Amino acid sequence: MAADPYILGCHAEELERLRLQHELWLPQALAAWQRAGLSPGQRVLDLGSGPGFAAIELARGVGPNGRVLGLELSSSYVAAGQAMAEAEGLVQLELRQHNLLRDPLPRAEADLVWCRWVAMFLPELEPLLDPLPLALRPGGQVLFHEYLHWDTFALHPHGDAIARFGQAVQRSFRQAGGDPDVNRRLPSLLAARGLRIEELRPLPVLGRSGSMAAQWLEAFVAVYGRQLQALGLWDEADAQQAAAEIAAAGHDPGSYWVGPTLLELRATRWES
Repeated sequence: MAADPYILGCHAEELERLRLQHELWLPQALAAWQRAGLSPGQRVLDLGSGPGFAAIELARGVGPNGRVLGLELSSSYVAAGQAMAEAEGLVQLELRQHNLLRDPLPRAEADLVWCRWVAMFLPELEPLLDPLPLALRPGGQVLFHEYLHWDTFALHPHGDAIARFGQAVQRSFRQAGGDPDVNRRLPSLLAARGLRIEELRPLPVLGRSGSMAAQWLEAFVAVYGRQLQALGLWDEADAQQAAAEIAAAGHDPGSYWVGPTLLELRATRWES
């Protein structure tokens, strides 16, 4: 775990959680890309592409005459994503190891820059935001999916340990230098850099026990709960109570999960 570049890790269980996360959020991502006008032949920059699940979909969207460049910190995720791209013959997709806090963004003349669940983990936003205008063509758009209100994370009606888990998660993110509610600040920061805010759209997620949303949130409690214990922010008694609450929810048809509230932020580089 110490060698992982991410607080959430890059191990096999986390990769499977990310796969489930991608499947759950894919309809929202596809709708967001459609609102941004994603079309064949375009150039897309995927910031913090992880193992490449979204980048694969973006590459399908731009087709063989387009180009998608995914920038990712983890070499293992880059290798996994590139292998998927090669297996599907997506020659228009390239994944490249890149540190968003240190390495300059390419002047990609991108039609779209896509960034999801990245800014919230960064101890500094300037290295990400300052070069964004130059990464876009005039009229190009940047699309962020980042959290707005992490405190909505809950299991209702009886999720006391789950509530403590949510608070511990936020403490861990802040201790690592991140901001779980970073999208409260991003619109103003983008506007200050000359980008025109086009849309702010809240994207809640919720579901009853057994739903894909519940599976995603339960997997997060299971996978990240162990990391929280290693950080001293969560203990075995908490974990056992949380497991009991999840089991009880499975027998209560009125129980349901709510995830942290996401905000879709879309902005445009002004024509020049």
